[in-house]
Amino acid sequence: MLIRTAKVCLIMLIFMAAAGISTYLTVHLLIRGEDTVIVPALTGKEVVHTLELLTDLGLNTKVRGSEYSADIPKHHVIIQDPEPGSEIKKGRDVRIVISKGPRAVVLPNLLGMGLPQARLFLEKNDLRPGRISYTHNKKQSKEEVLSQYPVPGAVGIRGDSVDLLVSAGPPPQMMAMADLRGMDLNQAIAVIEKHHLTTGTIRSMQHGDFANDMVLDHTPAAGFPVAAGSTVDVTINHHGRRANRERLGEVMLFRHRTSPGFLNQHVRVRMNRASAAVELFNAFVKPGKEIWLIVPKDQPATLLLYLDDELNKMIHYD
Repeated sequence: MLIRTAKVCLIMLIFMAAAGISTYLTVHLLIRGEDTVIVPALTGKEVVHTLELLTDLGLNTKVRGSEYSADIPKHHVIIQDPEPGSEIKKGRDVRIVISKGPRAVVLPNLLGMGLPQARLFLEKNDLRPGRISYTHNKKQSKEEVLSQYPVPGAVGIRGDSVDLLVSAGPPPQMMAMADLRGMDLNQAIAVIEKHHLTTGTIRSMQHGDFANDMVLDHTPAAGFPVAAGSTVDVTINHHGRRANRERLGEVMLFRHRTSPGFLNQHVRVRMNRASAAVELFNAFVKPGKEIWLIVPKDQPATLLLYLDDELNKMIHYD
C-alpha cells in the first residue's frame, strides 16, 4: 500500500514539474518572440544625443530629475534606469537623471558689459543680480558695469547673487537758474524745457497788479545752481476764482486726436496743481486715434499736453 502511494506521488510530482517547465518555456518563447532591445550606456552622454538614441531604439525617455555633479558636465546624464545591457521590450521607459553641472562656479567677468547683458550672463551661470548701485562716470557709458562683488574669477555657489556698480553716465550738467519772474507761463515753460529742466508744480495766486498767468516766483530761485533734469516749481498770477467746497466733484473732459499718418505718437498729459503734479496719460498712440481723459476741477490747475516730448498745448482752469 505504501509503495503504491509513493508511486502515485512520484507520478504527480513528475507531471507538475513537466507542466512547470512547459509553462516556463512557453512564456520564455513568447517573450523572446516579441521585439526587444538592449539598453545602451547613457551615463555621461548629452541629453539631446540620449533622446535621439533612445528614440531610434523605440524606447521612451523619462527625466526623473536633475542633480549637481562635479564629474558630469551640465545637461549630461548622471543616472539611468534600467542599467546598461538590460534587455527590455520596445515602448518601455528609460528613466534618467540630468546633471546641473558642478555646484561651485567661477564668477564671470562682467566689467564693461551693459546691464542687460550682465543679467543674461549671470542667469546663464545660474547666478542672480544682487544690489545694483549707480554712480556718475565720465568715461563709461550709461548702464555699463563698473565693478562687481564678488570679483571676477572668484569661486561661488550656483544661486548666489552678485552685486553690481553701474554707470549712470556723465555727471549732470550744472547751470544757473534763469529768472522766470515776469514771464508768461507759456514762455517760462519754454525756457525751462530749453535748459533740459522739468516743469514741476504750478501754483496760482491772485494779485490784481500783475497780468494773468504771469510768473510771480519759482523754485529754485534765479541764479541758484541746478542740474539738468531738475524740477522747477512755478507760482503764477491768476485772476480766476479760487476753489471752494461747492466745486468738489466738478470735472472736465479733455480730448485729443493724434495726427493722421503712419507712425505712433508719444502723447503725455500732465496736470499741475497746487498740491502736486500728476501724470494723467503717458503712452504711444496710433495715428488718428482719439484719447479722452476726465480731469477733476476741484481746485485751480494747469493741464500740459506733450507730443513727442514737446509741449503742444497748455490749458489753465480755475
